[in-house]
Amino acid sequence: MTDTGFRTRLKEAMDGRSPTAFAKLIEIPPSTLRSYLDEDSHSSPSLENATRIAEGLGVSLRWLATGAGHRTEPGLRAIDDHNPVQVLHGADVGEEMRQFTLVPRYDVSASAGFGLSALAEEVAEHLAFRTEWLHDMGLSPAFVGLVTCRGNSQDPVIKDGAIMLVDMRPDQLIRSGCFYIIVLDGDVLVKLINRRVDGTIELKSINPEYPTEVIDIQQLDRLRIPGQVVWAGQKL
Repeated sequence: MTDTGFRTRLKEAMDGRSPTAFAKLIEIPPSTLRSYLDEDSHSSPSLENATRIAEGLGVSLRWLATGAGHRTEPGLRAIDDHNPVQVLHGADVGEEMRQFTLVPRYDVSASAGFGLSALAEEVAEHLAFRTEWLHDMGLSPAFVGLVTCRGNSQDPVIKDGAIMLVDMRPDQLIRSGCFYIIVLDGDVLVKLINRRVDGTIELKSINPEYPTEVIDIQQLDRLRIPGQVVWAGQKL
């Protein structure tokens, strides 16, 4: 029979989550997860499934399996349907984390407003994204980074405080109708770009309270575009 202590800790860590949705997220059969929660079940998790559950809930595998130690491990955040990411403070992620790519979150904010002065681009922390998910998004894991959005000019598409995943490949084409991190006169911004046939570039906002700014060919040296925003809680 499944250890009652394990079942109790699993229910505690699940905290009302849908077993079916969570099982699909961590890629185990929903019936298997439900069997671990069922008081009449004789099923016990394999080490692989216990590891998947612990990683998905952001709890210590040792605590989940035995009740020993602390429930949470420093630097881990649970993953969910809207956030395919875990926070890791350091590179020692263990054998089971090889399916993840550590993506740097830079200590710089991009203003979705009238502009913020550029900060030093130091790495504040690393967040672990599933490597397979990055490939599915058409991204190169070696050329991605994370930047925080500040302001409401792109609301409701990109909200204030959102963490944005940025495609930073140096050879990418700048396309109209996409969001980009830009540096304009030293300010770091997130803007929707529209390229005109005459070579000028429009920097647009979703929020109508913020006017469109036009950068003509003679002013292009004011503008630097580090990369395209491809995800901010959802694919863009």
